[in-house]
Amino acid sequence: MSVAANRYARALIDVLYPEKAEAGLQQLRDFLALLNDQQDARRFLENPTMAGERRKRLLKEIFDALSWDHRVANFIAILVDRERLPILEEIIQAYQKLLDERLGIIRARVTSAHSLNHSEQQELAARLEQATGKQIRMEVAVDPSLIGGLLAQVGSTIYDGSVRQQLEAFKTRLVEE
Repeated sequence: MSVAANRYARALIDVLYPEKAEAGLQQLRDFLALLNDQQDARRFLENPTMAGERRKRLLKEIFDALSWDHRVANFIAILVDRERLPILEEIIQAYQKLLDERLGIIRARVTSAHSLNHSEQQELAARLEQATGKQIRMEVAVDPSLIGGLLAQVGSTIYDGSVRQQLEAFKTRLVEE
């Protein structure tokens, strides 16, 4: 993530937190989705040769139709004015990270050998919360090469309970002996 993205994300979250922080995040995501769906509008807003007043008018029409928080609308207008719209996705990622930190949430990337059902995911999240002392937000993926078990990365800590890792450790012990 760029320094600029972090700076913009911090500025917005400082203004919106705590009352409107999550709504603001959703509005940023919705605007990004709108830009991805409407490539002509994106090109128009990202084009620095277009008159600033024309771009502002388009933004005003969009925001009036959506009834968004005026602070989020002003923020997006600043991004357009300063030609920072291309880093909106990075800003959203930085904003999400800052929001998670403020809410005491930590992200966990979990990879398992087979798909986990809802109750298995809840049980795993509870165990990780107990181990870390923080609320966990999990991203789950499947990797059959693990053979069995799972691999969880929480921050910089890796919990490897995969059969593949256990077989590697067994192999290493056999070779050493």
